[in-house]
Parts: sequence; structure tokens; C-alpha cells
Amino acid sequence: MIGCESVEKVGLEDVYRLYVNDIYRYLCRLTVDRVQAEDLTQETFFRAYQYLDDYRGEKVRPWLYKAAYHTFVDWHRRRKKRPWRLVEKIPEQPDGAAADPVRTLLSQEAWSSLRTCLDRLPEKQKQVILLQYEQLSYAEIAEVLGIDTGDVKRSLFRGRQKLRRMWRDELDDGQGK
Repeated sequence: MIGCESVEKVGLEDVYRLYVNDIYRYLCRLTVDRVQAEDLTQETFFRAYQYLDDYRGEKVRPWLYKAAYHTFVDWHRRRKKRPWRLVEKIPEQPDGAAADPVRTLLSQEAWSSLRTCLDRLPEKQKQVILLQYEQLSYAEIAEVLGIDTGDVKRSLFRGRQKLRRMWRDELDDGQGK
């Protein structure tokens, strides 16, 4: 399995081709901005290349997710330091919107509601849920976030509970209950 091999065995270009979409999808969920996620994805792989000497032969996939997570954290810190600007972005139309506009609208509303709930979770629980959604193992998530596996399991359990509760409350509020 290629995900278990080291960078030296497969080469950085192959690693890029294999994982660029996964890293982009993860960063897109974190930033909620496709353009920014593209930039951060490129920054992640640039950093991976830059710090290749620090690579210790660990599994490639968690190593890249860890680089992506730290790239996101750095970007988020820089963004907080910049003054707020009155520039609105025009949202991109999701793929397939012309095919079935009703389904697209319902999907957008569901994702918007879920995103709102995710954003209200503590950061660690949010990260654990997103990384688990990316199908990383508990050990890989622990490695990415620099916590122990027990903490990953607790955060995932508590995060899911809170998410279900918030989601239920959101649905109840939307139905006028």
C-alpha cells in the first residue's frame, strides 16, 4: 500500500499526485474557500519539499496532513492579524448546479448548517472529526495533531455528540419547534 511507504521510496512527485486531492479537500473544509484551499495546498507541498530533510521515514499521509494542518494554523494566525477589509467574495456556483437546482440548494443548506455546527465545536474536536472524515486512523490523527490516541477517541466521541445535539437543535429551530 502506497500510503504506508516513505517519501524516499516513491518520490515527492508521486506523493503529490497521490495526495494533492486529499489535502486540498481537507484544507477546503477548514477554510471554506476553494481559492484559499488551493493556495494552502500548494504551500503544504512546498513546505513538505522544503522540510524533506526533517522527514524521518514515518507514514507519508499523516505527515502531509500534519504539514497541511500547520500550514492552515499559520495562515489563520496571519489572517487574524490583518485588519478586516470590506471586500465581499462572490460565491462560486457548485458543480452540477445546472443539472438539478433544487437538489443543489438543499445540499447547500445542509452543508451550510453542518458547517455552522462544526464551527461552534472546540478546535480540537473539529479537527479530529474532519481528519476522521478524511479516513485517517486514530494513530494518524494523533500524529497530525500531536496528541495521544486516547485524546483522539475522546475528542471524536464528544465532538460527534455535540455535533448531533447542535444538528438536532438546528433542525428543530428550522421547523419552528
